[in-house]
Amino acid sequence: MNNLHKTNKTINQTENGKIFRCPDCNKIHIEYKNLNFNFNDKEYRHFANYFKELDGQYWEKMNFNMPYRRKIIVPIGHENVNILLNNTELQELKRLFSKPISRKQEMMTHLKFDFSNN
Repeated sequence: MNNLHKTNKTINQTENGKIFRCPDCNKIHIEYKNLNFNFNDKEYRHFANYFKELDGQYWEKMNFNMPYRRKIIVPIGHENVNILLNNTELQELKRLFSKPISRKQEMMTHLKFDFSNN
């Protein structure tokens, strides 16, 4: 049996969060404050893109009269659970999600392809 310890690959980190890939399960793990999410690559991209596209100021204004202290309400697919954020927290999450999850993905974001037929 191989007892070598594999090191998690940190993708990005902020004061309150960290994103890393586990070499054993190959999942991407997100820790933000007291929340934890574990995704495959496709799930991660969908989750991260959702947050990147949220307009925090808009939702804080729309939900101004809600009784919650945090006005950005993010449903996560379970009817009894939402993520509540303020705009500062949302901006930190956007920074956390700003780095590509792999070198290959980073390269793909910089390339433009022309798929037109000759």
